[in-house]
Amino acid sequence: MDKIQNQKGGVKTPKINVNFKASPSRSSGSGTYRLITTEGANTLAPQAQKIIEALANSKDFTATTEELCGNASGLKSKLDEVGLETSQTPKAIFSHYRKDLITKGYIELI
Repeated sequence: MDKIQNQKGGVKTPKINVNFKASPSRSSGSGTYRLITTEGANTLAPQAQKIIEALANSKDFTATTEELCGNASGLKSKLDEVGLETSQTPKAIFSHYRKDLITKGYIELI
């Protein structure tokens, strides 16, 4: 392997693993989510409350990510149906709050 000169004038041999594989990207959050509780949800951020409201209005308190967030352009989402007002897409809002809502016990991935 060729040696390369670093910024300080030293020479080093680069260490390259030709079998390098990128680690999996963060979870897209796709799947089906179920509302566990609404107790204490009024203390959450308004956008997180809209996620809770959308699930509370869903059949069996359950919805897929696509149902919550809409199609690829963010249209036809349950979050829009409950009056989510933001310049961000429903997918961005759900992605931001999903982990926190799961950790705090409001929703679960089923």
